[in-house]
Amino acid sequence: MNRSTITFWLLGLKHGFDMNGMVKFVMENQYWSQDQITDYQTRRMRLMIAHAYANTLFYRWVMDERGLTPADFRDLSDLKKLPTIGKQEINPCWDDLISVNSGQYKPMHRVTSGTTGVTFQYYNDVKSWGLNWATKIRTFSWGGYRFGADRIATLKGGSMLARGKPSLKSKIWKCLHNYLDLPVVHLSPEGMESYHQLMIKERIRFLRGFPSAVFTFAKYIDEQHGGLPLDATFTSAELLHGYQREQIEKTFDTKHIDAYGCGDGMAGANQCELARSYHVNIETSVMEIINSAGKDCQPGEEGEVVLTSLHDFAMPLIRYKPGDMAVVGEGACPCGRTLPLLNKITGRTSDLLVLPNGRTLNGIAVPFADWADRIEKFQLWHTAPSEIRLKIIPKPTLSQTDLDHINEIMIHHLGEGIKFGVDLVDSIPLTKAGKFKYVISLLNNK
Repeated sequence: MNRSTITFWLLGLKHGFDMNGMVKFVMENQYWSQDQITDYQTRRMRLMIAHAYANTLFYRWVMDERGLTPADFRDLSDLKKLPTIGKQEINPCWDDLISVNSGQYKPMHRVTSGTTGVTFQYYNDVKSWGLNWATKIRTFSWGGYRFGADRIATLKGGSMLARGKPSLKSKIWKCLHNYLDLPVVHLSPEGMESYHQLMIKERIRFLRGFPSAVFTFAKYIDEQHGGLPLDATFTSAELLHGYQREQIEKTFDTKHIDAYGCGDGMAGANQCELARSYHVNIETSVMEIINSAGKDCQPGEEGEVVLTSLHDFAMPLIRYKPGDMAVVGEGACPCGRTLPLLNKITGRTSDLLVLPNGRTLNGIAVPFADWADRIEKFQLWHTAPSEIRLKIIPKPTLSQTDLDHINEIMIHHLGEGIKFGVDLVDSIPLTKAGKFKYVISLLNNK
């Protein structure tokens, strides 16, 4: 029994599901026929519709208002009988989306600000969470990385909130995952040099992180050391730009695998070892890409992502819009896998705040979502080389103590010579394209 098998077994033992079985399941169905995919998703969709109608006030009301019953949903196209919903529509009636029997699904509380900048709380069923992890493990395998068995460095996370010393359980869990954590709240030359030396010392062959962080790290290594060969690199959570991919593959001398994930909609789409199109995870959700008229986009056409979770019964999200954009894929991938394709993801992006003191602040690593009960919306502004402003739409529960805490944290991580301030505002406008950016830079510093 290898380390991966032990890790999967312990995960299942802890949470009450068969992770080994889930991994085997997703490894097999990446080669399913279209009929098999459609049959699986249709069966799961009908179960979810029936459950949502019977156990949530929101979907009972929506379907009753339209004269619909679960029997009216016979195939996937019938989902369009229901309206799309986003965070703005869900937040005012959030409680009505919680199933009356939610407790039996061991729901896991989650908070996100996502690409829309609107703070959003949701629940994932524990088994849904496990299946989603199985699809991630499948993607890792496409890059040759064996989850739990191989050592991997992770350039992501790095919450700025003090959470105390890690518990014994968290230390054991980190050991089982075999991660080498490299926090990316800010990346200074000194910090990146220490990360570089640590990766060499630990003989790291795989690297995972936010695109902007991996790019910044790769650029530093290229300039200072000429490269660092790895077996594979992985990114997610932001839009991957072409110049970033070029630098990452040059520095680490490997094909780079990018991924799209949406935990609230329990969706994913991942590049394979050919690093071309994104293979859509068909196990966890139904993904629609629709145009402004609400119709399905054609191959090569860009549209909005709409998701229907197939396993989250505690808080069903049906035809949910996370605020992301994507381009529908064309043809089949030469790798031989039959999962649906996206040409690219066009709606996941965050700006780096490049500071004159040598630090680079990664906007997506700033955990303002941790104040979800006190902040309605936020946006970071880089207004001058040495000035950062934070715009906040406060909730009534936001106190002066909270503002002092935010100010202290930001000043610490911005470093010397950087002026910081908070502006409490009533609204935060969208861009001319109708999108929200939670990091705005008025400077030209790609």
